[in-house]
Amino acid sequence: MLLMMSGRSLLAAAITVLLAGCATTPTESLPTEPPLPSTFADTASGMPPSEGWWTHFDDPRLNAVVGAAVSDNFSLVAARERLRQANAAARIAGADALPALDGSGDARVSREEGSNAESYSVGVVASYEVDLWGRIDATIESAELEAGATRADLQAAYISLTAETADTYYSLLLQRAIVDLLEQQRTTNQQVADLIRVRYRNGQAQLDEYLRQQRLTEASTADLLSARATLEEQRNQLAALLGRPAEALELPEGHEITQLPPIPAVGIPAEWLQRRPDLQAAWLRVRAADADTAAAIANQYPRLDLSASLETAATSPSNLFEDWVSSLATSLTVPLFRGGALRAEVERSQAARAVAFNEYAQNVVDAVAEVEIALSNARYDRNRLESLNRQLELAEAVVDRLRGRYLSGATEYLDVLSALTTLQDVQRQQLEARWALLLDRIALIRTIAGGWNTGESEASENS
Repeated sequence: MLLMMSGRSLLAAAITVLLAGCATTPTESLPTEPPLPSTFADTASGMPPSEGWWTHFDDPRLNAVVGAAVSDNFSLVAARERLRQANAAARIAGADALPALDGSGDARVSREEGSNAESYSVGVVASYEVDLWGRIDATIESAELEAGATRADLQAAYISLTAETADTYYSLLLQRAIVDLLEQQRTTNQQVADLIRVRYRNGQAQLDEYLRQQRLTEASTADLLSARATLEEQRNQLAALLGRPAEALELPEGHEITQLPPIPAVGIPAEWLQRRPDLQAAWLRVRAADADTAAAIANQYPRLDLSASLETAATSPSNLFEDWVSSLATSLTVPLFRGGALRAEVERSQAARAVAFNEYAQNVVDAVAEVEIALSNARYDRNRLESLNRQLELAEAVVDRLRGRYLSGATEYLDVLSALTTLQDVQRQQLEARWALLLDRIALIRTIAGGWNTGESEASENS
């Protein structure tokens, strides 16, 4: 209803509404956070990675590739734009806490039987909803929390993109090294086959020995072709991360492995939890869902709207601003029957809050496991590399010894073939194990949310 009221009667109506409705907008308390271990299984003494975590590797090649990804990756640009959207949505929600002011103007000329009638009017109307039950505040809080979560999403996107780029780049270099190793092994196998063929022609070897060695050479060729296909696939993957076609990707030659610095300190789980932006985003969305629940509860209660207007009207423009008419009005809206929709919305928002919390809790549990797995992989891969280094020395010694004995006729060719196959297998495993330590380090920095370029994300937020 719409009433012309004095300030005193307006105050009386507001008091009546306050007494008629509930005095608070209760919500259930937020669940406690999931339990965390007191410490991680492995600890390290190295310094945590600083901003721009990839510089931790002191590799100019990696710096250039990651810089290109941060600059040109379309998914990251989309994440920045999502943050702009969320910030704008928060500002839109915040506008509901302020009065709305609208202006109007009207000019009419009517003609009837040779006479003209003119009318002109100008007015200003202000309207404002009194936030009796905190619905508007809760809506604003939800939007601001969602903006904060989206900001954390952007931080997580930086970490994810830079880690994926570094992982793909070093995997590509590893594949280059594998291709070179397989080319060397194929050459070696062919040289041995040529030697056996000469011995066969001289009656010093059997034909099956040559055929077996030639088959090993062909197997090396097949492995080499497969490795080259994988290399091309990784090149395309890296180009996609950098937002460009593969033919436009310019990479330095070679596959030298970078020297790894000490393992960075992980920190205690409670500090790590505050550092992981993906977990912070999930928790902010739990709080946003709680605010949505409060808004849904408040939406069941009466709504009080105030309005004030100032208007002037005249029959000619010259007299338009001589007389003004002002009015003050209040409107009370009480939801009586909505078919259960309001209560259902409360239940929906409560369920959404429960979903958000349980997803957050599971994310925390999964993230703790990721850290433990990364630390464990780094430890076991280091020990495995040490073992493979020893195996490689032994395998090389065995091949050298058996080759000499075979040429002198003191051993069978099958012993040489077995030793050569073992050596080549160990060579590849040792190469992959060396690079595994590098990829383990990237995975560890990713799980502990290593340093990232905060300045750029803040700039995107304010753009």
